[in-house]
Amino acid sequence: MSKKMLEFSEGSQINLKHPVILLVGKTGAGKSTLGNLLLSQPYDEGPFTVSDRMDSCTQICRESEVTIDGQKFNLVDTPGIFDTSKPDEEVYKEIAKTVQKCAYGVKAILFVFEAKRFTEEQKNILNGVKTFLGEDALSYMVAVFSHATKKQNADKDEMRKAWNQTIKSFIEKLGNRWGISPNSDYFPPKHEKHQLRLREIKDFIMSTSDFYTTDMLKSARQEQERIQREKEEEQRRIRAEYDEKLRKEGKEQADRQFQEQLNKMTNEFEQKQNASLAALTGEIARLQQQIADMDKNRPCFALDTKVQLASGKLVEMAELQIGDLVLSNVKNNHLEFSEVYLIAHLGHFDQPFDMVKIKFTNPDGSKGYIRMTPEHCIFSSDLSLLYARDVVPGETKVLVLNKSNELVLAIIESLDYEKDTGYISFYTRSGTVIANNMLCSCYDDCPKSQFLMNLVFAPIRLWTKTFSSTYRQKELHPYVQILETFYGIWCKALKKIKMIGQKDVILILCSYCAHNILINDFG
Repeated sequence: MSKKMLEFSEGSQINLKHPVILLVGKTGAGKSTLGNLLLSQPYDEGPFTVSDRMDSCTQICRESEVTIDGQKFNLVDTPGIFDTSKPDEEVYKEIAKTVQKCAYGVKAILFVFEAKRFTEEQKNILNGVKTFLGEDALSYMVAVFSHATKKQNADKDEMRKAWNQTIKSFIEKLGNRWGISPNSDYFPPKHEKHQLRLREIKDFIMSTSDFYTTDMLKSARQEQERIQREKEEEQRRIRAEYDEKLRKEGKEQADRQFQEQLNKMTNEFEQKQNASLAALTGEIARLQQQIADMDKNRPCFALDTKVQLASGKLVEMAELQIGDLVLSNVKNNHLEFSEVYLIAHLGHFDQPFDMVKIKFTNPDGSKGYIRMTPEHCIFSSDLSLLYARDVVPGETKVLVLNKSNELVLAIIESLDYEKDTGYISFYTRSGTVIANNMLCSCYDDCPKSQFLMNLVFAPIRLWTKTFSSTYRQKELHPYVQILETFYGIWCKALKKIKMIGQKDVILILCSYCAHNILINDFG
């Protein structure tokens, strides 16, 4: 059989600004079918060719642009590339060129394999992926089972029951990121089961908080290639010396010395390789920490969101000043205004971030909307808190201000994601604000308890009674930063053991610690 080659579909144009989603697996696993389904195309009529053949002399790597939750990606199909336990280095170089063309790197790796016993062949495919992208590739991998039965297509638990211990261990290493490629013969594309299976895969793709960057790929490959070259050169030198010794001293003595030198060389190169991998791991950790630090400076409202001042004037939040009295609640048709005592941060980020745009319909039929970050809290109809991302169009009801100065129920019409760079986070003494006519909490990314959050912010409210805040910076205010840091640390510590109800207690402790730090640093 002629040597397998890799080439891209004729006329393929990869958008350099979009991250990559890789489809990997052995020939016939169902990668091309899944690619077409993600593009909302018939499984056998989309841009990715579906074939019954199990071998091919020329392997064609195809790509297409796909949009998930408003974000565009390059969806790259790699048919037959990882069909051997020793993948062709030339094939890897072509794949690397494709990934390196995209500035954002790899968002997710969809590892597609048939819904049957996890075979030795499938283990070799996984090892091929890890050899090329490194062990860290598992952090971006989603396992997708294809050729599932109708029962398994309908209920994921039926698939889970069929797993053996090997598959269970593999899925756990992936952080339980797995899905099922829907079978159109069992459930047509418009069927709710078909849509649910695709939605689960898309959610896992979007759940990764960062990317496997091209810089990481390039650094890893260059270092491994350098070590491999040195190893081969040293092996050639030792072989030459061995041949010379064999000629002069005899085979037995030369064999002994050759083995000793080979063992020494192997140990030295293993140490170099481990040091190289450790350095790369440290760099990855540093980049992940940078991403986490950016995440801590999470904004709240869009700058163009409007509020009403006590004078009756409507202003955008970007114009707010410390001491402004803004409309925060309505009781018995009486408008209540609350003082802005702290602006936690405001400005523009260099890179766009996600905002949710919530559209609602007022009782009189008029339309309204508000934009905020997904983790910001709003009030539902029963005055309980929920995150903006959790509203359900057509079901969730919120409180809005009507023309008669009453808070009335309004139904959420839609929830969309948009990109923006401008942000503002501020706090009123009541902890609430009526923004774009919707009753909202001033708090975000926190326990869903308005009473608890008012208690947590009590120290800074009291402090600003005596010492008015002049803070108006792009970075998060130190008090809020301290609270988020302590809260984030404890949340991570409790995540694995799932201590129900402990987060609220922890946040109070964080508030106490932050209060002491505030007194020491600013007192």
